[in-house]
Amino acid sequence: MNNQIVLDASIKLEHIGKVFEILSKVPEFEEKNLQVRQIDVIPGGITNYNYKITDIDGKTYFVRVAGPGTHEYLDRPAEKFNAQIMSDIGINAPIIYYDDFYGHQVCDYIDGCETLHPETFQGNLEYLSLAAKVFRKHHTCGKKFKTDFDPLNVTYFYLGLLKEKNAELYEGNERMLEQMDAIKAAFERHPQELAPCHNDPLCENWLYDKGRLWLVDWEYGGNSQPMFDLGALAIEASLVPDEERYLLKEYYGRDITEKEYGLLIINRFLCDALWTYWAVLQIATGKEHEFYWPYGEARYHRAMELVDNGSLKKALDEFK
Repeated sequence: MNNQIVLDASIKLEHIGKVFEILSKVPEFEEKNLQVRQIDVIPGGITNYNYKITDIDGKTYFVRVAGPGTHEYLDRPAEKFNAQIMSDIGINAPIIYYDDFYGHQVCDYIDGCETLHPETFQGNLEYLSLAAKVFRKHHTCGKKFKTDFDPLNVTYFYLGLLKEKNAELYEGNERMLEQMDAIKAAFERHPQELAPCHNDPLCENWLYDKGRLWLVDWEYGGNSQPMFDLGALAIEASLVPDEERYLLKEYYGRDITEKEYGLLIINRFLCDALWTYWAVLQIATGKEHEFYWPYGEARYHRAMELVDNGSLKKALDEFK
């Protein structure tokens, strides 16, 4: 009797072959003669394509098919090194295989976990507290990542690539660049201490499992200023100011200062600025204009709201 594989109907044909190609490179699977029973799409990925693999014995695995062209602007060997550290301290899922050129990855699948979304963070103090403690754990773990991640430098790097490709930018782009330069000057006056950071903690990268949170997908991981992680989560979960302040209070384990809250606002701006230009870079490397252009445009306008309502100026005044 032939073993029939159950395939999620939304899987692209090209990705079916890629999944099997990745699985064939895992020594552990070759030894156990892995036979796939089912492949399901894991929704939520923007850069990469994620799948749940079930073998004939019922064991489940996570497979990431790296997005095309991502090896041009992502340091995949650094991600492999950084992600392994996070697996070792119990924050990232256990890694089975990693292609350190393209970034394809196989991990143990955490059965029974819940992938979080913006609405599951909003108003949920338990999740905000757990996330704050995960951030605190890896920021203070005493380890050092292979590379640094400076959101300003990364954004300037993206701009350089876009200039080379003669890419179209959003109208009013010069105003965003002026604010980036002002933040750069503020951080030069007040250097920020670096720590191992995720730098892309969108809600779908958090998994809730029996009272704990996992933080996965470390492709943007690097030594960065910790507040960039908290500012990014505040944006991705659309937190209101009271929730942002609660997140910070849980992170520090005490009441916070206005300067600390201002630093979160600055990093909210930096996060949206970075992903604004990232979105245009996706278009410049061949991805769909109809998705990435409005995605980046929304990021641009949200960042500039902090300028127009005076929040960014008030935050920067704390760093004069």
